[in-house]
Amino acid sequence: MLKLLIILGILFSSINAITFEDASKSLKEKKYFQAYEELLILAANNSSDAQYNLGLMNYKGLGVEKSYELAAFWYEKAAKNSNIRALNNLAHMYFMGKGVKKDKTKAKEYYLLAAKKGYALAQLNLGMIYELSPKEESLKQAYFWYEKAAVQGVILAQNNLASMYYYGKGIPKDIKKAIYWFEQASKANNEVALFNLGVIYLVGDDTDKNINRAVSLLEKSADKGNVKAQLKIADVYRLGNDVSQNYTKAFKYYEMAANQGRTKAMFYLGFFYYNGHGIAKNRNEATIWLRKAKALGHKRSANFLKVHNLD
Repeated sequence: MLKLLIILGILFSSINAITFEDASKSLKEKKYFQAYEELLILAANNSSDAQYNLGLMNYKGLGVEKSYELAAFWYEKAAKNSNIRALNNLAHMYFMGKGVKKDKTKAKEYYLLAAKKGYALAQLNLGMIYELSPKEESLKQAYFWYEKAAVQGVILAQNNLASMYYYGKGIPKDIKKAIYWFEQASKANNEVALFNLGVIYLVGDDTDKNINRAVSLLEKSADKGNVKAQLKIADVYRLGNDVSQNYTKAFKYYEMAANQGRTKAMFYLGFFYYNGHGIAKNRNEATIWLRKAKALGHKRSANFLKVHNLD
């Protein structure tokens, strides 16, 4: 009997000695089974951080079979303990209908709870939900929450807030403030902000034209994979109105956009190959790209093929 009590005493001491830092370390080191066991013990003692991480592990399938139902269960537990990350993630699950019945009203309620507690990602998500509605009051709410998240450094919120200023959605139009927030987002090399800012400087929209800055921003965005930027900077180099005409660079960016399925870019690749603009003439390559664009419904490509007997 004494031996049994000693063993139980050692066991309880071990359990009580487990801290969230221990579980976090196991999780960080990808010792998922150990982390899960440690988190279960902590969650049973009502640790909201442990409950949140159990939800995350079930959601992502880290060391356990992926289960949205169990993820929702643990997020619910953590949310009841006012864990703001759990509130945000649970809101997402209700919004998407993952592991729970889709309920956008409930999703909005959970986002709001987390947003009011200052959680920036919830503020961003709430802003995006409000922006889905064209109603002026909803757009004002979108602006309100985007601004809250933007000042906390959330890049997407900064970009969305800039867009609202640019188009006058939920707030009076103010290009200078739009530029300010696009600048903030572009500091993190956000491809959308880089593109939007580049276009503003290219056309001089309520600010001085700055072609060199515009080209630099558009190229950065294009190189990060933004297809709108790829098409825009390719057009800039093809037309040569604002910069020296450069077919080689135009070809480079049209090729990037074509590989993302843009038919306009496919047409110009065909056109450049046919005429030897920025690339050696190659009738076969021209035909390949023009036929690809035609197959996707691009009428100009279809006409070019017909007129030049390439079809």
